[in-house]
Amino acid sequence: MPNLTIQDILAISPDAMPDFIRQHTSKRTLSRVVKTLNRTLIDGDESARDMAAAALRHLGFDEKY
Repeated sequence: MPNLTIQDILAISPDAMPDFIRQHTSKRTLSRVVKTLNRTLIDGDESARDMAAAALRHLGFDEKY
């Protein structure tokens, strides 16, 4: 997530999320964002994992185990 932090994702208002998704889909960078969050979810410390999970939910990805 070059220049994009988990905090940046969490700060996006729900109303702005469709535009964020559209922008990153058209730039073909959404998969990189999700991959980085997934990596943090797996390899991060507890706090980082919690924030990554929250960011994925904020993006609209439901957690399935």
